[in-house]
Amino acid sequence: MKKREMPQKNVKITRNKKAKRIPQRADGIESKNKLKKAAIGLLSKNSFSNVSISQITKHAGLSTAAFYQYYINKDELFREIVDDFIRDLKHSLEGESITDVALKYFEYCKRNKNLIQAIHLNEYHFEWLRNEFEDVIQSISEKHGLTDVRLFYFWSPIRFVINFGELLGVKVEPNVLLSLIVNGIQKEKKELQNLPKEVFTFTPEKHVLEVDEKRELILANAESLFGTYGYQKTQIYDIAKASGIGVGTIYLYFENKKEILRELVRWINKGLRYNVRKAMENVKQYPRLVQEIAGLYAFVQFFKSHANMYKIVRESQSLDLEIAKDYYTSIFIPYCKALENSFNDVKLQLNLEKFGTIDTKSILQYIAMLLMGIGHYLGERYILAGKVSDTEKLERFLEDIYVYLSKGLGVAM
Repeated sequence: MKKREMPQKNVKITRNKKAKRIPQRADGIESKNKLKKAAIGLLSKNSFSNVSISQITKHAGLSTAAFYQYYINKDELFREIVDDFIRDLKHSLEGESITDVALKYFEYCKRNKNLIQAIHLNEYHFEWLRNEFEDVIQSISEKHGLTDVRLFYFWSPIRFVINFGELLGVKVEPNVLLSLIVNGIQKEKKELQNLPKEVFTFTPEKHVLEVDEKRELILANAESLFGTYGYQKTQIYDIAKASGIGVGTIYLYFENKKEILRELVRWINKGLRYNVRKAMENVKQYPRLVQEIAGLYAFVQFFKSHANMYKIVRESQSLDLEIAKDYYTSIFIPYCKALENSFNDVKLQLNLEKFGTIDTKSILQYIAMLLMGIGHYLGERYILAGKVSDTEKLERFLEDIYVYLSKGLGVAM
């Protein structure tokens, strides 16, 4: 296969030094704002690479020539949108406590729904965007005494429910989620002094998902190519060549490239859930939260062996919302059922009194999303950052997460 360019996600958008028109009159300012609003609307539903300048100008009701009066290219427009976002975020997230800050973040996201979705859908493609957002969260959190694991434990569920709550069909009440984070999940403030060794001894197994060898071969090579070069830069021809078959044979199994991606994500999902379930069964004699840590460890170990798979899952979120919905729903629904079973078997003890009239089913949904949020951002911290080889550090990190899940964060509401 011929040598390719690196995917765009690794390229930082920089400003062009060429002078541009800076609007002074009200109509000029209005035109520029229309362009940004149109871009945000499109980027809230599509990845950066799938949005064109002509689409932006059409939605803004302006000419293409008008676009170039204000921006050198699409990259610069997106860079300005992110700059505005980061500046506004710094200004908006002020509070007397970290929970005040979190509530203001919920409010900010509610007011700027399209912007937050645009940032979320495209953050995977631009490492600099993730880094700048993380810097803001870290700077604000450190003022309130949250660093490293505490910061991660606090913000991961919040960011997850904001980005995925609607996708999962769950309307989240911020104060309820914050109560779970701050106070912990268990009714009794007790936990094992040390997690059992079985939690950190799991080795993922290969789970055969396709009985048709040729179909599995196509998916395996698509996994490698999508993970290495990205979905956009990989063509059906590339997959056929890597598989040693003709292009026509690919179409006997899959209608198009999007269907391959959809099947691949389903393939990944089943393999992940199979291994996480086995890891949790290995410690089924322990309380549910111990099982959860075993599941998180298995999650990282699974994607440690299949790093391309994780990249594909993350990229697919910005390419097709239905694929993302199927992926997370297929995890969320069984997760809620499993938590309900643990609650009924007294493996998970909840202090329901502190939630007032909220029913048990809803509380279990909150817990499922809290735990999924930790898993989601654990993937960013260890898999995307390439730190999966540091097993000892991962174990210490998960031991701390276990304590916070059991006891809570210990900050004021």
